[in-house]
Amino acid sequence: MSTVIDGQLDIFTLLDSMLPAADASDSLRIEGVGTLMHPGDLEAMYEARQAHFAEFNVMAGNWKPYRGWAANGSSGAESTHLATSYDAELRCNHHGHRDGQKCLCVGGIVYRVYCHNCEHWTGIYASENEAWEAQLDHCWDGWRELPVLEGRTVGYESRYNMPDDYPKEFIRPGAPIRDCRGLTKYMLRHVPAGSVNGGVKVGVIQDCKQHNQKGEK
Repeated sequence: MSTVIDGQLDIFTLLDSMLPAADASDSLRIEGVGTLMHPGDLEAMYEARQAHFAEFNVMAGNWKPYRGWAANGSSGAESTHLATSYDAELRCNHHGHRDGQKCLCVGGIVYRVYCHNCEHWTGIYASENEAWEAQLDHCWDGWRELPVLEGRTVGYESRYNMPDDYPKEFIRPGAPIRDCRGLTKYMLRHVPAGSVNGGVKVGVIQDCKQHNQKGEK
């Protein structure tokens, strides 16, 4: 799968090429650097970074180490495809932008998703939505052909009427749905664990009866 970040493809391709084969030993290292990424290791690295921030008062403007992959959402908790999204912060704490100074940030925020059951990482994307879509392509083949559902809000939740011919393989724990968002310019985010099945609620922007009745433009 190609990584889709303008101007950064070469470095990510290099990093991917350094990863050992799937059947390699967990202890495999390249020149002393661990390349097998596991959520448990990432969590420990994130906690170490937070401790560094506190020790050196980084948030006050001191030197900032870039944050590695940190979990920011999970989906499919009761399914065979429990997945967690991760982001990496590549922006700096430089406050000189407003003074016309140039910033040397590595980049913005990048995303990828890990399927715990498949032990599969998606590619690296500039959009969280694209990362979730890549995970769905890997674990939920056929999701792009699902009917778009129009939900109605009842209290704090959305309820959907499933058509009689809705694919049975997508009426089970962890399955995603395609959720109509109308013609709005907002609420575009795919919501992890937001579907009626506990899977990803994929936002679809299109003309639909329910949202047009609300007068959304």
